[in-house]
Amino acid sequence: MGSAFHRPVTDNQGVMDLRPVLALGLVLLLGACGSGDTPDAGPPGSGFCEPPLSVCGSECVSTDNDPNHCGRCNQACPSGTFCDLGRCAALCQEGTVECGASCADLMTDRRHCGACDRPCSGDRMCVGGQCACPSGTTNCDGACVDLLSSRANCGACNRACDSDEVCNQGDCTCAAGARESSCNDGVDDDCDEFVDCADPDCNGSTRPCNGVCGVGIETCQAAGTWGACSGGDGSGEVCGDGIDQDCDGNDQRMPDGYEPNDTCGACTLLPGTDLDVTISASFDSVDDPVDCFKFNADDSNSYQEVIFLQLTEIPANNDYDLYLYANEADCNARVPLASSTALGALPEQLEWGEAFGASDSGTYYIRVVRFAGQSCTQGYRLLIRGLD
Repeated sequence: MGSAFHRPVTDNQGVMDLRPVLALGLVLLLGACGSGDTPDAGPPGSGFCEPPLSVCGSECVSTDNDPNHCGRCNQACPSGTFCDLGRCAALCQEGTVECGASCADLMTDRRHCGACDRPCSGDRMCVGGQCACPSGTTNCDGACVDLLSSRANCGACNRACDSDEVCNQGDCTCAAGARESSCNDGVDDDCDEFVDCADPDCNGSTRPCNGVCGVGIETCQAAGTWGACSGGDGSGEVCGDGIDQDCDGNDQRMPDGYEPNDTCGACTLLPGTDLDVTISASFDSVDDPVDCFKFNADDSNSYQEVIFLQLTEIPANNDYDLYLYANEADCNARVPLASSTALGALPEQLEWGEAFGASDSGTYYIRVVRFAGQSCTQGYRLLIRGLD
């Protein structure tokens, strides 16, 4: 690294220029008499930067070597001096080098890792002059993840847990409060040893059957068994119940303006970016179990932003669930960023905070899942905010 201190500045006659030193003395004197103000707490709703950086206004800075925020926010060093360990100095100490107006330790400085102006991206740390994932995390496709708790990388990279599971110490296990996600697949989805209709979660759910006029429905009873098949009988048509009451060969449908949007590949794109909008929608029949929407988000702010979703006005005797996904692949794989599965017609609400230090711009996917009940004459309201 060379000598302990850099050569003092001299004029062309060899006389030492003491102006930077005098300027430093004045800065230190003024600092000693300062008001003792604390650093800027950052923008509303933020207040957090990845250590060892600090929030100054809308930026994440190192007060150890930032010449504009030396020691604290908005304390700038005079021209000709350096910010070294939070103090303005005329010379960089041994073990650090000049990087612009900063004194940087190239072995540990995340903004100058191994060389000046070579920053570590995301939440990577600078270790021995090399950018590396923090202790306890692993590099999975460019992201530093905790294999003991990451649902998308549980125990190993790209080993995802199911939507009703959590990653516990590297193993996918059923999440607390998980529900029987399907009542007609022969699988114990919530690990409670009750399958399909035998699970109390499925009480009131329906499935197709062959009725008088063809396809009808049967309902899961409280006793845990399927009831009698209700087929068409020539009476007036009831929209969305899956029964051809008038025996005309069709169950009445009333699609909304977003159909068809029953799959992740057919999600309806809502216009705009970083939406703050409420939409009204409905399921058009009992055969329409999912409504899918997608929206674009722009991660343009330096502080942590969130996506907020709220599902309200769920029809009585219906049970809808709400899921948020990072992209179409995760939507198809049923690996949500967040979910809300309140019982019955209670409102659903979820909030997801973006990862700090990495861009989370992209197209996000929303699935509204009709878990039980049916109504195509009554809709629901979906509030979408994000990234915000």
